[in-house]
Amino acid sequence: MGRTNLYIHYDAVTNHVMTRAINFEIQDFPKHYFPQNIILAESTLDFGRFDPQTNFKLIRGASEIQVYFESAHKEKMRISNWIDFETLEDMHGLTAQEIAEILYLFHANKALKSAFFYKLQNNYVYLTLPNGLNKVYYRHVQHFYPRFQRAMVVHMSELLNESRSLFFMRKAKVQALPLEIAEQVAPIFVNGLKVNFQQAYVKGSRHFVPLDIVEDELTLLTLDQAPKNHIGFIIYDSNAEKWSLELTLDRD
Repeated sequence: MGRTNLYIHYDAVTNHVMTRAINFEIQDFPKHYFPQNIILAESTLDFGRFDPQTNFKLIRGASEIQVYFESAHKEKMRISNWIDFETLEDMHGLTAQEIAEILYLFHANKALKSAFFYKLQNNYVYLTLPNGLNKVYYRHVQHFYPRFQRAMVVHMSELLNESRSLFFMRKAKVQALPLEIAEQVAPIFVNGLKVNFQQAYVKGSRHFVPLDIVEDELTLLTLDQAPKNHIGFIIYDSNAEKWSLELTLDRD
């Protein structure tokens, strides 16, 4: 399996995070913020029911939502665009204009005004875009960090194990990326960050993954970049089982 570069671009105005090669899993949700109800943009045959008042397809209850997410992951199905909401009663208070705004959000992949609705009290809007992009609006952008931390562990594990024999060598286990490192990298997300696993290299037991600014130039995601343009490195020491971060100080 070839190496895959990660892409993260945070829009601080609308509070959405655009990503590529970072999937979405149940474990990414903070425990107290797991959706209790969601509105689906698409009608799935096996999940949810139509609400007669709004004609939205709904999945109600955290357990049913969890089954939907897990089934989609297991069957490698595309998850519908969705938005969460707290109570059915308040959702029924949506005006025709607000319903139109939600439908526009689902189909245009952008908000007319805001992606966060007072009557829904939603914390997320999940959208899938062309070219493998994923766009999630976060009421609290810190909720993205667990996704980033998990993705880094997954891809670093693949990097460490890419040359190991399937049968004769024990697979290396990568420790969790510390939250403090995710928080240190986070300010760079606004610039469009490529976590450059394709140009990662090893020195002794230390694995260096370059960081590059690509803004919204997605063609740069699969192209090698000059080492002088790297803005830093995320490093994993497989002997010490420890992560570290090195950033170039003379860059904005």
